[in-house]
Amino acid sequence: MPETRVFRFVGRYLLCLLLFNLAACSTMQTVDVEDAMQYSAARGVDYGSLVKVTTLENQTVKFRVTEMKPDGLGGNQGFFRFENMKSLKVESPSASSSDNTWAWILGVLGVAALVALVANADSVSICSGAPCPE
Repeated sequence: MPETRVFRFVGRYLLCLLLFNLAACSTMQTVDVEDAMQYSAARGVDYGSLVKVTTLENQTVKFRVTEMKPDGLGGNQGFFRFENMKSLKVESPSASSSDNTWAWILGVLGVAALVALVANADSVSICSGAPCPE
């Protein structure tokens, strides 16, 4: 019976860890709006990128880029000119997130295997010479 609880706990722990890793696979990276105005392009922003724009009026909008012009970016939320942006952030998935995720998963599986091994060990006795009593 206690073994079932251990396996249930380890299973839930693995699921929570996996969900955490999947949720943390990408971050928002700040893009310099002044550079974007000077060079007519926002560094790191491409078609389909998820961006978060904060305007000078403190309006925050998140959208996928479907339109790129020298003076701004556009998507399903409208077109936003660089000169009206207070800040611009673009989603940048971590390059090594899949390698990192697999390392975490394998590490947790190793710990789970160790816990299961210890939980299933009844008793250890060392006998020398004569047969051990049960």
